[in-house]
Amino acid sequence: MGEGQEPHATKAITDGMSKGDWALLQNCHLGLKYMSNIPENLKKWQEELGGKIEPTFRLWITCEAHPSFPIALLQMSVKVTQEAPQGLKAGLLRSYTTLVNKDRLQRVDKQEWRDLVFCLCFLHSVVQERRKFGPLGWNIPYEFNESDLDASLMFLEKHMFTSADISWSTVQ
Repeated sequence: MGEGQEPHATKAITDGMSKGDWALLQNCHLGLKYMSNIPENLKKWQEELGGKIEPTFRLWITCEAHPSFPIALLQMSVKVTQEAPQGLKAGLLRSYTTLVNKDRLQRVDKQEWRDLVFCLCFLHSVVQERRKFGPLGWNIPYEFNESDLDASLMFLEKHMFTSADISWSTVQ
């Protein structure tokens, strides 16, 4: 969702309601005004279809937590959350199964590359595990999530491609 996506979202929803398809609206925290109208619009679109919605229709909504997200929409929805795994070992395993695959490890032909990938994944797992302790031992709370890890890995990969030697001041 975002700038100008409302007509596409409306078409996906109404088509799904009539044909029994699934509609997926992503990043809905960026279109809060449209989201606040969804419950009323669903009722309106149902009336336009003569009260007949295909039983296989599903509306999937992805969003980040936002304090202004419409409560009415949350109350009428089934909610699914993705939590970070518990423990360093589980965090490392998740990083290596979701973001770091064999192809990514073989893109750069330097031993330092694999070591640095492990260091980044280990840092990610430590930060994720420390979140449950709150502010204890941390001056500034920071959420180093999967997108941050992916961006760090892409930066490191580009840096390793472009220079023969590692500039440690740049990497730090």
